[in-house]
Amino acid sequence: MSELKIEAQLRSVTGNKVKQLRRDGLVPVVIYGQDQSPVNAQVDSTSLDRLIQAGGATQLVEVNMDQGSTLNVLIREVQRDPVRRNPMHADFYTVNMRVKQQVSVPIVSVGELSSSASEMVLIQSVSDVEIEALPSDIPSHIDVDISVLDGEEVDRITIADLPALAGITYLDDAEETLFSLVASRTETEAEAADEEEIEYGESMEPEVIGEEGEEGEEEDDDE
Repeated sequence: MSELKIEAQLRSVTGNKVKQLRRDGLVPVVIYGQDQSPVNAQVDSTSLDRLIQAGGATQLVEVNMDQGSTLNVLIREVQRDPVRRNPMHADFYTVNMRVKQQVSVPIVSVGELSSSASEMVLIQSVSDVEIEALPSDIPSHIDVDISVLDGEEVDRITIADLPALAGITYLDDAEETLFSLVASRTETEAEAADEEEIEYGESMEPEVIGEEGEEGEEEDDDE
């Protein structure tokens, strides 16, 4: 059973009247799924925000309804106020615990760069990966160890390098880059300056003067 839980109540208020719900600290939600008709409900705004921060954006959530039923859901969408960023509306999708789901899960870097790569810049190309798993196996995030990057033999981490996790299948292209190392701007500028100095030195070959004049004088003497 999911460790993430939230209380919900059936909601009769719809349309423009939900503005009052929000003023009362409640968030209107719609609970739907393949085997049921959509259900209008409401949850506490603060509880929903905490739930999302705890991993509810990707993981299985247990919804305890006020009439006694329990639903297993994935939070499909959360609309937020553009200024205050508090939840304004949410969609809960009920799942069959025996059917695998496809979801996006955040990736999080762990570890530290080796000393050989400490002067380089770490680039994270994507923030999440697409996986397939049973609802109970969906993680809140996936850790990626960046300490393997040394800037020489290993300068990037791809989908293929992600850890093998029980019950999880990665759906993205195995060659897609997640993290990579690039030379810092200072290092690049130093290399460019060195190349410019070498080119400048090669172009400054000493000019030999006087040889033609001396040959000309010898020719005049012969005449």
